[in-house]
Order: sequence, then C-alpha cells, then structure tokens
Amino acid sequence: MRAALGGAVAIVIANIVSNILFFQLGRPLLFENEAQSAKVIAVLFEMEPLPLMFTNGPLYMAIAAVIGVIHGLVFYWIEPALPRGIVARGLAFGAILWALMALYFEFHTPFNMFGEPVALVAVELVFWIAVVAVQGLVLSIIYGRGRDELASPVE
Repeated sequence: MRAALGGAVAIVIANIVSNILFFQLGRPLLFENEAQSAKVIAVLFEMEPLPLMFTNGPLYMAIAAVIGVIHGLVFYWIEPALPRGIVARGLAFGAILWALMALYFEFHTPFNMFGEPVALVAVELVFWIAVVAVQGLVLSIIYGRGRDELASPVE
C-alpha cells in the first residue's frame, strides 16, 4: 500500500513540476521559439481536440495517479535492488524512469513524430531529469524504510 499510494502522490506532484518547467518557465524557449516545430505548437495549442491536460485537468491527473500506482508497484518490486537510503533510492528510481520513459518518449514523439529540433529535445530531457527526480524522491519518502531495513533490528 505504501508503494501504491506513494506512486500516486509522487506522479501528481511530478506532473505539477512538469507543468511549471515545460509550460511556465520553459514556455519562452520551448513554445515561443521560432525554431520550434509547427506540429508541436499545433498539437499542443491549436488543433482540436486540445490535449486532455488542458481541457480536463482533474481527469488527466486522475489517470496520471493510476499510472503512478503502477510506478509505485514497480518501485516495490525492484526496491530491494535499489540503493539504501531514501534519497539514493529515490534518485535511482528517478534515473530508471528517465532512462526507460523520457528518452524514448522524447525520441518517438517530439523528435520523430513532430519534428522538434534536437536542441529543444535536449532541453526537455534536462527538464525530465528534474521531473522524475521529484517523482522518485517523493515516492521514496512516502514509502519510507526499505523492506530490508524493516527486517533489521533497531540499534
């Protein structure tokens, strides 16, 4: 339960961080930049239907929370193999998310499908580092002590 709840909370918080990084702080560079692909701009801001995250935020976040539960269950499954300590474990899980999710997503969708320039994809990959680090850390904090630490006697 700790992992499932932690995953849901962590991904919701990570989505808020993502929104701030990509659509507020990064907006001038990513979406008001003449080098940006017209397809990216059209899909995000012009073509109907607009993305769910803009048209129905609560539903988008609820679906994200379900995905977060799945991330939490994966975290639980691999937790014994992650480094000990809440911060190290959270950052390691964030690195796994980045390697398995962000790299492929940025290659497949913005770069491959929408023709986003490589330099902007690189900026987004840096933003993703922050997003998944927050997700991993929040999940690790909520999860608390690892299974092997719970089995150890208290000193």
